[in-house]
Amino acid sequence: MLKGLVYWLPLLCYTVLARPNVSPTSFVLVGDSTTANGTVLDSGGWGDGFCGGFLPIELVNSSLAPDTPCINTAENGATTGSFVADGFWNISLAAMQGEVAKGRRTLVTVQFGHNDMKIAPPESMGANLTVMVQQIRAVGAEPVLVTSLTRRNFNADGTIDDALGPWANETILISQASLPYRLQQNTHLLDLHAASITYVEEIGPDAAHRLNRSPDDNTHLNINGTIVFGRPVPSCIVKSLQFILP
Repeated sequence: MLKGLVYWLPLLCYTVLARPNVSPTSFVLVGDSTTANGTVLDSGGWGDGFCGGFLPIELVNSSLAPDTPCINTAENGATTGSFVADGFWNISLAAMQGEVAKGRRTLVTVQFGHNDMKIAPPESMGANLTVMVQQIRAVGAEPVLVTSLTRRNFNADGTIDDALGPWANETILISQASLPYRLQQNTHLLDLHAASITYVEEIGPDAAHRLNRSPDDNTHLNINGTIVFGRPVPSCIVKSLQFILP
């Protein structure tokens, strides 16, 4: 079953691109538990499948080359505000600076919304994202704004009950605000929210819930879920950035 689940999602982002002389690339992941690494048993995110870390060796098949640095600084329960206030953002910035200092093109994925929606309106998250984008650029890295992985809550007609939509839309608005100088200042958008909704509606509630961390947890991912949603992320980034990852 997992093979079939994994196969379909990358098609959402598939594209044929070529770019010679690609700079060595590093990744720093920022976000909440739906991104966090090493949390498959208690609150799994897609970062495991993206970076390839913490997975049993027989399941590691990341789209990244084995020697590509992928540093996941995402934190369980984080909002855009608490991530900064609790010191995790400083850890992220230090990781970015370390990779930039090595002369590597450093891409920073930023995905929030699941916890921000519990405490503040979308505009509050958007203001915090704007500051993060500015600080990522200031250290010489490139922000990749990522809309939130959907929750797998279904309506009776098989469509997703999209409570996260306004926060995903706010992330898109922040990226569009940067559009006039996007290429010059390297701001990118990955609409994982829309892609994941399309995917889970296609496979239906029964199959989608088999990706749950536990039967009643429609937010976090089990080991199959982290592979299903993590492996295609590089393909989506390639499409957004218009280049081939090393």
